[in-house]
Amino acid sequence: YHAFTWGPVNFVVLDNVMWGGSKKSGGTGGYTGELGEQQLTFLENLLPHLPENELLMLMMHIPLKTSESPLTPSPERDRLFRLIEKRPYTMSISGHTHWHAHMFLDEKDGWKGKKPHHHVVNVTVCGSWWRGEPDELGIPHSLGRDGAPRGYSTITFDGNQAVVDFKASRRPADYQLRIEAPSVVKRGTEKVTVYANVFNGSRHSKVRMRLGENGQWITLLKSVEPDPDFLTLKKREDSRRDKLEGITLPGAVPSHHLWKASLPLKDLQGVHRLWVQTEDMYGRTYDASHIIRIE
Repeated sequence: YHAFTWGPVNFVVLDNVMWGGSKKSGGTGGYTGELGEQQLTFLENLLPHLPENELLMLMMHIPLKTSESPLTPSPERDRLFRLIEKRPYTMSISGHTHWHAHMFLDEKDGWKGKKPHHHVVNVTVCGSWWRGEPDELGIPHSLGRDGAPRGYSTITFDGNQAVVDFKASRRPADYQLRIEAPSVVKRGTEKVTVYANVFNGSRHSKVRMRLGENGQWITLLKSVEPDPDFLTLKKREDSRRDKLEGITLPGAVPSHHLWKASLPLKDLQGVHRLWVQTEDMYGRTYDASHIIRIE
């Protein structure tokens, strides 16, 4: 563990992977997510030397939070929160899970700061551990367990503010969402379900859709559930395991950046372009489209 300052941002790198020792030596043979007394004391002694009007960025491996459920009480985590929650500008980032999410810790999690603490569970370059069928270049597609493509994040700092950008590997920068909807629909179908996986989406994102350039906008609602495209892909790969080159995908996890809504199609026919637009927590918009043929 260590700390450094770059410009007006103060970074504290913490090691929260606590090895329990080998089973041969009487240990657990596994690890837990802990900081320990030494690191907490280090942080406690460090903070008085860091200006409170500057951003404090904590970096760790195991996330502080991984679900929408309230955190269970933890004396160690409570001590960490008490140390930093009075500072107006804090943020933290982790990895470990091989999926991407923005978590906002508040009073139900034991956080007592004036505003929620923004914690990023960061995407991985290897996605689902380089699993999945190889693509045309021989590289496993390795779609993330939450339906996000493998990739990385960049964080742009401006004073005590930070903007997180998601970059999918081998994709243009504006590839920020994927529409999951049928391509062919039987005529007379009243409605279909449309999903939008907004890779860098958060609870502050807005997502809407419409048919064509003049259709009425329909709001999609955030839904924490497994990504349908990932489930379909995994089922297909599992069904041909004997012929699959590479290692099959791991199990799905609930995606924290999935939105869905019903799209009315009654009395429609022909080919239609479905547009989905998202606005992120920073006020930026991104679009994607999908062709639906009704026959």
